[in-house]
Amino acid sequence: MQNFFADNLALTTIRSEAKDVDFSHSSISSFVTDIHYVGGQSYIFPLYLYHDESKVKSLDDKTCKQERALNISKEFLQAIKEALSTEPTPEEIFYYIYAVLYSPTYRKRYEEFLKIDFPRVPLPLDLEKFKNLSALGKELVELHLLRHPSLSETEIGFPVSGLNTVEKVRYEEENRRVYFNKEQYFEGISKAVWEYQIGAYQVMAKYLKDRKGRELSLEEIEHYMRVAKAIERTIEVQEKVEKVYGIVAMS
Repeated sequence: MQNFFADNLALTTIRSEAKDVDFSHSSISSFVTDIHYVGGQSYIFPLYLYHDESKVKSLDDKTCKQERALNISKEFLQAIKEALSTEPTPEEIFYYIYAVLYSPTYRKRYEEFLKIDFPRVPLPLDLEKFKNLSALGKELVELHLLRHPSLSETEIGFPVSGLNTVEKVRYEEENRRVYFNKEQYFEGISKAVWEYQIGAYQVMAKYLKDRKGRELSLEEIEHYMRVAKAIERTIEVQEKVEKVYGIVAMS
């Protein structure tokens, strides 16, 4: 976790999934995470490793330059370089991997393997498709870290004022509403967004249920609306990933 006291990105996933659960155990982090981040025993794969702990701890000193090492093997970097006839940046590789893990075709094709071991990502064989997937992976990363500029504008509504106390959480499909007490709700949330899962968690439900008995702050209300927008956009980006990766997988 000391690798997250400085600027970093990390892929989070699991080694295997429950036999009766579809693989959706891939997420992103830029901060210290819980061991059950995506459900079960989660594993964290940082893009960079910070070896000098004394420098990492000196975060108050803005002039301090923390030395870091790339957490990708030389063999893998060489294999990608040979496959693409060029050397992509570490971030481009990271984004490519993240996009592939969000491809429905990938998840379906390797579903049996994903039940017993870590996800494995095929080498890219086409530079243009690699670039396209990497760009889509970058968008997914920005969405999941809630940094994407589109999240500042959301159609999700919160029309009823009240105590903001989370009591019973339920979804009303007809009106696209998520109620968290008898009177108050978020509106404009599709069934697909409501049911969307990352790992073991139904995101929109878990956030509220974890706060049962508490009063939602303004920040938490705004956060929930941004998350709903991020999931909505994630579903759209996954469709774009599928168009690119689906072709790659068939070729």
